[in-house]
Amino acid sequence: MSEHHVDREYKNNVFCDLFSEKSNALSLYNALNHTDYQNAEELEIVTLSDVIFMQQKNDVSIMFQNELTLWEHQSTLNYNMPLRGLIYFAHNIDGILKSKGITLYGKKLVKIPSPDYYVLYNGTEEAPDKQDLKLSDSFMTPKEGYEWTAHMLNINAGHNQELLDTCPALKGYALLVQYTREYQANGSELKEAVEQAIDRCIQENHLKNYLLKKKAEVSLMLLTEFNQEAFARVIRNEGVEEGIEIGEDRVNQLHSYLISDKRFDDLTRATKDKQYQAQLYKEYGL
Repeated sequence: MSEHHVDREYKNNVFCDLFSEKSNALSLYNALNHTDYQNAEELEIVTLSDVIFMQQKNDVSIMFQNELTLWEHQSTLNYNMPLRGLIYFAHNIDGILKSKGITLYGKKLVKIPSPDYYVLYNGTEEAPDKQDLKLSDSFMTPKEGYEWTAHMLNINAGHNQELLDTCPALKGYALLVQYTREYQANGSELKEAVEQAIDRCIQENHLKNYLLKKKAEVSLMLLTEFNQEAFARVIRNEGVEEGIEIGEDRVNQLHSYLISDKRFDDLTRATKDKQYQAQLYKEYGL
């Protein structure tokens, strides 16, 4: 796989970072598919590069058993995920074919990996354990023979417990987010809530080695994620629909650049100081 299409260094959220480790990715694959594969080295992480695709990519993509599996975590309900998933898959396949020098203009049939697409939901709105979202539901005119499915799974407390118990990394991630929200609800500032949640997960042996190794980085990624959630929530609560995605993308891009450049102090300041955030937008040409 060409380095132009695979992001092997920078991850912009905890889910992406966590499941870009092959052992965790294999654990999640097994849990979702009720399999028991053991050799993580047979699996390939093929997530598209943030630098090229930014907000037009999913969190984690893997090639395994002749399947291209895409995973996306969502903290808000979004019924456009089938269309987004189809676009993600097309970008991934395009990258894979180009990296192998394969074109589609010859007579010979080009074989591609089978798709599988999961959305792992951990937002605060109520959602069922599992819901299959269909691309055909968005068709202006019904058309048979064309379909794409996003399997949306609720990973909040009280949902899909068997899945979480089968994949310790996913359970640890879900608890990390849950504990952060609980500490916030009990009056802690976001930064303190994140630190308390990380410490609690370590004490309870959830993601212990991962968190001990990357505590500062995970803290910054969670701060970024929760600030992005708050930004989107405020806009939606005010009833402002136009420009939501543009605003979110701009914030995401800025945070991506700052973390990639290891400007962690600037990232923390930008989440609180809107004037400084505007200055950084200008600096990065956003």
